[in-house]
Amino acid sequence: MKSYKTTPPSFKTVLEHPWLWISTFFGSGCITPAPGTWGSFAAWGAFWLLDMWLGRSFIWAAALVLFVLGCVSVGKSTAYLNKVDHGSIVVDEVVAVWVVLLLTPLGFWWQLSSVIAFRFFDIVKLPPASVVDRGRQNGFTVMLDDIFAAVYAILVINSMAWVAGFYGAASPFWILR
Repeated sequence: MKSYKTTPPSFKTVLEHPWLWISTFFGSGCITPAPGTWGSFAAWGAFWLLDMWLGRSFIWAAALVLFVLGCVSVGKSTAYLNKVDHGSIVVDEVVAVWVVLLLTPLGFWWQLSSVIAFRFFDIVKLPPASVVDRGRQNGFTVMLDDIFAAVYAILVINSMAWVAGFYGAASPFWILR
C-alpha cells in the first residue's frame, strides 16, 4: 500500500526533473495531505478541459500514451524520490480516473461519484490490485493496480446508473450509450 507519510518533492525539484512532471502530474502529487486525491481531482479537471476542447477520442489516446509514459516515469522518478510507489506519484491515478470517466455516465454528479468510487477502491485495494500492490513494484505494477481500482469503480457506478434507469431498462451499462 502507498505510504502517504513520505515527504513530497518540492515544486522546484519537480520543475528541474521532467520525469517528475509526469509522475506528479505537473506537481499535483506534491499537495498534501492526500496527494492521490488531489491528483484524482486534477485528473478530473484535465479530463473536463480535454473533453471540451479535443473530445473523447483524444482522451483515450492520451490515456494510453500517459499509461506508457507513467510506466517509464515512475521508474525514472524513483531515483529522486527513493521509493518506487512514493505517495506523490499520481500519474497512475490520472490514467485510471480518465478511464473511469470515459466509461461512466456523463454529468457532474455521475462524474463526482465516479471519482469518489475510484478513490475508495484505490485506497481499499481489493484483489487483484492488492496482490499487484504487494508484489514486486515497478512502473508497470504501480500503474496497473490503479487500473484494477478503476474497473471496480466502473462496475459500481454503471450498476448504479442501470438500477437508476439511466441506461434504460434493457441496456446493460455503457454498451448502448
